[in-house]
Amino acid sequence: MAYRAGELRVDDPEAGELRVTGDGYAAAGELVTLVVSPDVQRLLGMSEEEVAAAADIDRRYREALRQVYSGGAWRPPPVDPATLPARQEVERAVGRLLGEERAARLRRLSWRVRGGDALLDEDLADVLRLTAEQRRRVATVVEENEREYTRVLAEAGAVRGRGAQRSSDSSGLRDRVQDADAAGSARLLELLTPEQRQHLTRLRAGAG
Repeated sequence: MAYRAGELRVDDPEAGELRVTGDGYAAAGELVTLVVSPDVQRLLGMSEEEVAAAADIDRRYREALRQVYSGGAWRPPPVDPATLPARQEVERAVGRLLGEERAARLRRLSWRVRGGDALLDEDLADVLRLTAEQRRRVATVVEENEREYTRVLAEAGAVRGRGAQRSSDSSGLRDRVQDADAAGSARLLELLTPEQRQHLTRLRAGAG
């Protein structure tokens, strides 16, 4: 899923319609963005105390990444080794907050929402038994997808800059963004063997 500011509406077969937000710190659908989504919080039956704790997890994660980014160029966090400690802490903190059953449900939801980008998760890669070469290719394709997404946005910005004001502009951009995301996810999933794709489908459904 592209790293962008803005709301993503998800029609999930298990959870129904959800709203989650992604940005340069975390893509829509990562654990840290799901756990602070009011829709997801209602889905999981989170208490007021848990909602407050989730906001604190999000705040600490962003502070950690701001420190990382202050010293160098931005890269998609899941392929940047410097962000690994912060991302691992999010996983641990979410697990402590929600408990095993709800954390597992949240993880499955993340895998469904993010499509091919979920292959960046070490636990999913381990379960699917991705080879070292597959993991290398996943990281490469994620960065290629991000460049393509940036190009789509840049082209749309250039059109608006020339004064295009048609009412269809925003819907056209949304369609192009969704197409770019879908194509990028497909490129990632093509790196899997047929057996791995079948296994991923079962994992997303909670079938193991």
